[in-house]
Amino acid sequence: MSFSAAVKTELCRVPMQRGCCTRAEAYGALLHASAFSYRQIRLSTEHPAVARRLQALLQRAFFLSCAPVQVGRKLQISLSEPAQIGRIFDALGYDRKSHVTYHLNRNVLEDDHCLAAFLRGAFLMAGSVAGPDKKSHLEIKSTRQSLSGEETSLLLELGLSPKLARRSNAYLLYFKDGASVERLLTCIGAPHAAMELMEAKVEKNMRNTINRQVNCETANLVKAADASARQVAAIRAVLDTRGEEAFPAHLRETVRLRLAYPTDSLAELARRFDPPLSKPGLSHRLKKIIEFASKED
Repeated sequence: MSFSAAVKTELCRVPMQRGCCTRAEAYGALLHASAFSYRQIRLSTEHPAVARRLQALLQRAFFLSCAPVQVGRKLQISLSEPAQIGRIFDALGYDRKSHVTYHLNRNVLEDDHCLAAFLRGAFLMAGSVAGPDKKSHLEIKSTRQSLSGEETSLLLELGLSPKLARRSNAYLLYFKDGASVERLLTCIGAPHAAMELMEAKVEKNMRNTINRQVNCETANLVKAADASARQVAAIRAVLDTRGEEAFPAHLRETVRLRLAYPTDSLAELARRFDPPLSKPGLSHRLKKIIEFASKED
């Protein structure tokens, strides 16, 4: 099951407790139906849970009994009887004439709960959302630009700022930032899906932080190993030609310890002195050794 399908399954479990919200959810689905006119209403989905939800919404909101029918890969609810369509149009405040427009009737949406229910219905019919393993993306598709614009206004009222784009003959209302996707899913009734996205984001951020730390530590180890190799090479070059006595007396202990512990970090090597040296003090001595070796060359 895709993540979008899992989200829709969760949304289909939201209780239908308030009549106004049930009507608003049905309204959101109807405006995104395959057909919505005074001649025919047709709702199509590949998701069995969504088909059952649509059947229940039409029954509770408009007292219509209509069962989904399998048509190819999709389950379809089709209404063509004038009495059935008339009951829906009357409830939603539409004129049952050929010139009917599809502008959103805000009188049907009584409060923020109804706004959320409307958007839930719209998402069930025309929405999709990327899973936790992908970049954040949620969209609701419409064939009418005016409807996408009106739904943008609804989302702005809920404190969300979607973007609008056109793709072929469709208009997309979408979000690409994770926080907005999570807020919208929570708002329309899918908090578990939102939490899954949040957890994935936290895990990804933590993994990225650990990777950065490991990369930084690896780079430091490589840098320290390179420095130690240069120091050992410089010391051996002097020893091979003139012996340890060629080094100034105050550097000889450093020479011996560096040769004895070539893999030690600067801090580890500094602690081997008696008394221990500071890191800046040891670094200064090693620089002097490099300079002395270069002069000897």
